[in-house]
Amino acid sequence: MRFREHEANPLIVPEYPWEGRHTYLYGSVVETEHGLRMYYQSCVDGIGFFVCLAESEDGLRWSKPLLRPLKESVPKLYPTVAVGDRVRDFHHRTENLTCMSNVVLDYHIPSVLYSPGEDYPYKLFGYTRRGYCVAFSRDGVVFEEYRGNPVIPLLKFPNRKTGKTWFSDVAPVFYDRKQKLYRAMVKTYKIDREGRTRRCVGMSTSRDFVSWTEPRTLWVPSEEEDRVARERGYRWADFYGLCPFNYGNHYLGFLWLFLIESEIPEGTHRGNVEVHLAFSKDCVRWERISHEPLIPLRDWHSGAVFTANQPLMGSSIRVYFSGFNFPHGFFEEAGPDADPGYRAVIGVGDLSV
Repeated sequence: MRFREHEANPLIVPEYPWEGRHTYLYGSVVETEHGLRMYYQSCVDGIGFFVCLAESEDGLRWSKPLLRPLKESVPKLYPTVAVGDRVRDFHHRTENLTCMSNVVLDYHIPSVLYSPGEDYPYKLFGYTRRGYCVAFSRDGVVFEEYRGNPVIPLLKFPNRKTGKTWFSDVAPVFYDRKQKLYRAMVKTYKIDREGRTRRCVGMSTSRDFVSWTEPRTLWVPSEEEDRVARERGYRWADFYGLCPFNYGNHYLGFLWLFLIESEIPEGTHRGNVEVHLAFSKDCVRWERISHEPLIPLRDWHSGAVFTANQPLMGSSIRVYFSGFNFPHGFFEEAGPDADPGYRAVIGVGDLSV
């Protein structure tokens, strides 16, 4: 398979106060009877994460409708790692926001699924300080949170050797048309022989989007991934996330491979994230198709790449993705006053056979 970026990239860039310097997927692009809708992530130091809405007729020219009053002044915590008893907080200062916005919710790492004909055709799954939660919407703008949230309680993975506790915060969701169920590819962790906490691919399933099975680990990074990392000048590689989709009778997936340089003493890891193509016959046993990335690190996505939870299927496979021109962990060390040229933006490309 061959991936080709569109010459119009990047399509979406930070413009508004609630976007800070981050507009990125984590998120979803869905096709509706009225055109395309993109639910993307923004992030503001001192406040938290937002789920933002953009709309397009052709998939290339996007507008950001200002449809909801936004008033934020209290920072929200989305835990990733705790050092001892202290949860690592990415906030460095407090900001106040009062304005009209395109924000629809304040979850982290959202997956939006669209099912026309249902009473609530928009379903959203995302991460909060309580764990994974879901919300529903009739119009894709006003979301009602499920009263039984969290649907998956906060998952903690302690490492006694390092004194850190890691939290599961990544779980792209898709509807498996073959098995007729929802799958959340929940990040889990394993401690390896060297005492390192390793990101793995886990999974939880649901028939109704509110009752989810206990997540279990499916895919653990191996010596093969570490060898790929070392050959590229890194120390080891973790599985940051996996975005599967139906492809004929089997499954393809966009694997976010985290190439790690080092562990930050009071934080997570520093390194780069690139996208690889993965294959499975049953959505349980997975393998990488190639050692070469599907979307290489370069230009405006030289630091990290993440994809939408699902591509759009047509004559080709259209993939919306975000690019960071700085590495993972950069702002944990540099703080909010780093070079303003560092940012996250969104583009598109086509995957063809």
